[in-house]
Amino acid sequence: MRTTIEIRGAREHNLKNISLEIPRDQLIVVTGVSGSGKSSLAFDTIYAEGQRRYMESLSTFARRFIEQAGKPAVDFLLGLSPVISIEQKTVGRNPRSTVGTMTDISSYLNLLFASIGVAHCPYCTNEIPIRSKIQISEQILALPEGTVVELRAPVFPIYGEDLEFLFAEIRKKGYRRLVIDGEAADISEEQDRDAAGVREMEVIIDKFVIKPSIDRHLTVAVENALSVGEQFVRIHLVSSPDEPKAARILKDFGCPEHGLAMGDVRADQFMFNNPLSACRTCSGLGTYLQVHPALLLPDTSRSIIGGAFVPDAYRWNPDTWDGAIMFSLAAHFGFDLKTPFRELSAEAVSLVLHGSRGEKFVLVQPEGAKSVGKHIGQTMKWDGIIPRIDRHYRRYRQQQVSSSHMESYLEKVMVEHRCPDCAGSRLRPQRMFVTVGGTNINQFGEMNFSELKLFLDALPSGMRGREAGEQIRQEIVGRLELLLGIGLDYLNFNRKSGTLSGGEAQRIRLSTQIGSGLMGMLYVLDEPSIGLHPKDNQKMIGTLRRLRDLGNTVIVVEHDEDTMRAAEH
Repeated sequence: MRTTIEIRGAREHNLKNISLEIPRDQLIVVTGVSGSGKSSLAFDTIYAEGQRRYMESLSTFARRFIEQAGKPAVDFLLGLSPVISIEQKTVGRNPRSTVGTMTDISSYLNLLFASIGVAHCPYCTNEIPIRSKIQISEQILALPEGTVVELRAPVFPIYGEDLEFLFAEIRKKGYRRLVIDGEAADISEEQDRDAAGVREMEVIIDKFVIKPSIDRHLTVAVENALSVGEQFVRIHLVSSPDEPKAARILKDFGCPEHGLAMGDVRADQFMFNNPLSACRTCSGLGTYLQVHPALLLPDTSRSIIGGAFVPDAYRWNPDTWDGAIMFSLAAHFGFDLKTPFRELSAEAVSLVLHGSRGEKFVLVQPEGAKSVGKHIGQTMKWDGIIPRIDRHYRRYRQQQVSSSHMESYLEKVMVEHRCPDCAGSRLRPQRMFVTVGGTNINQFGEMNFSELKLFLDALPSGMRGREAGEQIRQEIVGRLELLLGIGLDYLNFNRKSGTLSGGEAQRIRLSTQIGSGLMGMLYVLDEPSIGLHPKDNQKMIGTLRRLRDLGNTVIVVEHDEDTMRAAEH
């Protein structure tokens, strides 16, 4: 068995026909002054040839989809193993990439919450049971025959949208009967309700009489209820021939106050890259553009008629719908459209920017208008310029289409903020009602690695799904120890990968490779000590040795004296 990597006639870049042998299964450092050919030997020759040979081992069909690597300028190279490069370079700028996704620990955290997570009522935060759809169906079928029950699903508000939009979404799903704050409502009819005054809403998914033949129908209804209610469901008892028995069966079904239980908790429900789990407002990015008044009103010395607003946001024209609305708003609430914007009262500014807050006014003909609109004389309400732009932005985000005009318009008046709906968690707010040790998954991601390890070590053993959860917990702790061992205790899993330095990203990839447990590999690293505090240097060297002790060859391009002295060759 060959014990060395033999290189003959390497001429890549500034290498001058170099020939040498490098021992295998050792920690090797390649060093020298700038321009001496360190990277040319390690990356452009050894790594490049290893990758090229691996590509040639693939099928012709597979090679069609992979960019082919060119052969480096070398006469021959013997003793290569499958090679992995961990370079010193800036990570990708994908806004969906985080430290958690880079290390794959996010997937284990998702599994941990699915295995041992505890659900809470979205209204009162009491602990509620987690039940499968089969268990929910069996509980309903256990009710006395002849019992009339309603299966209900809670409805949660959609950020920035009014009740009419929410009702339209419910109608699209095929439902029209709701219970709003304890009162029945049919949303196929016009509803005159203020969103701010609504506390609880539930969709009536189905209503049926308990009998043996409804099992299939019931299972479908339970599935629909869990889908509409974001995995929350409620069994409402309408009437029963044996009320005491029915009440006893439903006593422990859900929250004692609100009667809600939670359906199956799955790992994919905590994935922000899953459209069904990602926050609806920011689409799983955690950030959201919001209107900045200073950008919307670049010159407040002008009046509304005189062009105080950015033209794309609002342009005064008495012959348009917007012109009639603004004129009618001013006439009803008593302010002048010709007054410089900075001299308007705070109430008038709020009305123009944020709307009439549900208060209605009569649409009148603007002065100087050439034609009378057919809606003149009708009563209406005004949402405000800022909510209107925000609504356009949400529609644009939901459609996920590219529009250079829309993007340039939004850049003129909006700035990036943390998402106001999910508070940066990237997940739908309902996912935060599942906790482990009293902590939701976003709070897990905000802890730095040293805090998180202490938290996981202190988790009580008597939890739901304890055996499966213990295996997952040990896997997370093991990977955390690798990250702590290379001086990354200050990072957290929610950190965006685009904000990492090249050295941090390289060390994260290094810990991932150790966690994979591969042996017989050839690793090529580019100055992993960059950015490390001297006290953490020995941790890095210990990590490199662990990689070698697994049965791998480790080649490091390095200038650090401690690393050079630790090398075997």
